[in-house]
Amino acid sequence: MTIETDNDLPSGSKHYDQRFYPPSSISTGSPPSSRRTSSSGYGSEDDPLLCGFGGCTPSWLQRFHNAKWLLIMLGICAFVQSLVVNSIFPVGLSTLEKRFHMTSTQTGIISSWYDFAVLIAVFPVCHWGNTGHKGRWIGLGTFVMGLGSFVCALPHYIVPPYVVGQSQNASDYGQCTNRVLDDVCVGATDEEASYLNPYFLIFLLGQTLHGIGATPLFSIGTAYIDENVSQKASPVYLAIHAVVTSIGPVIGLFIGGYFLTIYTDFDRVDMSTVPLKDSSDPRWVGAWWLGFLVCAVAALINAFPILMFARELPEAKKHRMKDVNQCHAVSQVDDSDEILKGNVKNLPRAIWNILRNPTFVMCIVLGIFESIVINGFAAFMPKILETILSTTPTKASYLSSLVIFAAAAGVMLGGAAIRQMNLQVGGMLKMILLCHVIALVLITSFLIQCPARNFVGINVGYENTTAESFAGLKAQCNVDCDCKSEWNPVCDHETGNTYYSACYAGCRTKISNPNGDEWTDCGCVEFDSRDNFLSLISTPLSTNGSNIVSGFCTKECGWPMWLFLVLLFFSVVASFASGIPSQQIMLRVIPFQQRTLGIGVHWTFLRLLGFIPGGVLFGLMIDTTCLKWKESKCGSKQSCLVYDPNLLSWTIMGVAVVCKLVSILATIIGYMTYRPNDLDSAVSVQTTDSRGPLSLTVNDDRQPAEIARQSIKKGSTNNKIIALNQRVGNHITDDVSDEMTAGSPTRL
Repeated sequence: MTIETDNDLPSGSKHYDQRFYPPSSISTGSPPSSRRTSSSGYGSEDDPLLCGFGGCTPSWLQRFHNAKWLLIMLGICAFVQSLVVNSIFPVGLSTLEKRFHMTSTQTGIISSWYDFAVLIAVFPVCHWGNTGHKGRWIGLGTFVMGLGSFVCALPHYIVPPYVVGQSQNASDYGQCTNRVLDDVCVGATDEEASYLNPYFLIFLLGQTLHGIGATPLFSIGTAYIDENVSQKASPVYLAIHAVVTSIGPVIGLFIGGYFLTIYTDFDRVDMSTVPLKDSSDPRWVGAWWLGFLVCAVAALINAFPILMFARELPEAKKHRMKDVNQCHAVSQVDDSDEILKGNVKNLPRAIWNILRNPTFVMCIVLGIFESIVINGFAAFMPKILETILSTTPTKASYLSSLVIFAAAAGVMLGGAAIRQMNLQVGGMLKMILLCHVIALVLITSFLIQCPARNFVGINVGYENTTAESFAGLKAQCNVDCDCKSEWNPVCDHETGNTYYSACYAGCRTKISNPNGDEWTDCGCVEFDSRDNFLSLISTPLSTNGSNIVSGFCTKECGWPMWLFLVLLFFSVVASFASGIPSQQIMLRVIPFQQRTLGIGVHWTFLRLLGFIPGGVLFGLMIDTTCLKWKESKCGSKQSCLVYDPNLLSWTIMGVAVVCKLVSILATIIGYMTYRPNDLDSAVSVQTTDSRGPLSLTVNDDRQPAEIARQSIKKGSTNNKIIALNQRVGNHITDDVSDEMTAGSPTRL
């Protein structure tokens, strides 16, 4: 005899999961009610499963009331969320630091504040959203998220126009000359006032609204999708949802990068008066705020279709009839009506029941250390690549898109692997372990380093000496120049050295031309010894050196950059390939009725111990690698001007390796402690009546033939069938029992 699975059930056969429907309804062959009852905590029996607003539910609108369109609408919402949080903000990070005089620690706090807001909102949303109308919760959250984007764009309209740090009069244009310096400290509270900066607080408010608005999408939104599709389709749907989420940052990096090529105040000033050529100038500030406006409009528009979905989709009941119980054995708890109704007094008990599950706890530990790295990279990836690869913010944002593509590819690979190999919990844990081992090996790509820029007076001396042998920007060649502290770097292409400003290079003559300013008669410019003779022949003696131009000197990295990007790409693929398996394990090892609360517990720990400290930790790490700070007149640090790329690479790699090792250990412990619900053979047999097909469910990764042999050897199969007969009203015939005991072939 062949035992058929849920996918092989003939049309019209009755097959109800006993976790959701009482044995009485199964034994009589009557289907469950078309609406969930209020006693189960899912709403009133009178709630219509129709798409629309209130009584406005036209028939043509119902064709969109299915899982595919739900996935599309939630995907658009996730796309917008990831666009604004994971790309528009990170791409403009260095611009915000420059525009509003903030450190990386401060921008790291702003980035992590989003996760702090999620942490505050996740328990109320999951606890009451689980028993409420999930579509409305998500739709209202999307609306709040749109308001947050408007708030983040607000500083552009209240801050005065950007003033380029350079004197613009006929006698003082930043050259080496005698001048009266006005760098006088007035008040000594700059350091304290920096965290009370109104723009800093406005960004915190915007991130708060972003976090609160996105919480329903990634907590009850996951359960909303999972409970409206079959278990077999769930990994694919959630993988597609995750991929769409990953595409948001890819598109956002290009959009944000393009907006940064537009001058920040193009809508408020005459561009002919701006003394900057293009975005290659280190003093350039791009239109960082345009991305927030675009996301705000998109979120507000997307909120309305989501609000039209019903509590559940019409086909949800059919899928739940076929669900397989893969809960960890200790998770089989009494789901009382009070807990399902969301009684606050029973919340600690429900949380404790979830935390008794060791596999679920290991998923939390795994997620915490992964989220530290993920959030740190998500917030600072363009800035990290800009520093390590010695490139511009715009180019760094484009290169960051490779990492986002890798994340999307990893998510799809993880979801496809689960579906193709039909992995259960044990197999998914093995897959996660393999992915993290591969990622750990490839993360050493940060040892590949590009040549660092030479900043004279910062990391090299004025006479090609090492950083330890000089005191700072002042030297004998510019001691009489009375230079201002304004950051206006210039480059000597012959030596490849970048100077803090033309004044600190000892330049006295400026030549203006359409392609950019040039400087001559620079007393601090030293010839490279190898080219000294040729330079003296080709250069007039009166210049005391070669011409230098505004901007950074470029450093070509060549093949090391591409090798680094390739290894980083596959490292990200391996890391994100474990995301869908981890999510599926979390959904499978706890009871169905506790999934939303489980997601809330999971996200709470991830935000509290992973995402929030991750952004701040990476911000602190980046600040510790700063070589030269822009300082206020009172000496307080404002924003970093020059970083040490080699130290930054080693620091980031060290943190990533430690997090990966802990993730590997957590996965091993999770695999060792996982116990399927059926401890004898992990076989769960289900039936509905004496004429209907049987369904054999495997909760581990053994082959069906092996399970059958072990079941016969242990003599446990008959006991299972006897117990099943008692539960469903003796609907299994003796013939079926005999054939199973004889070890008949099994088809899964």
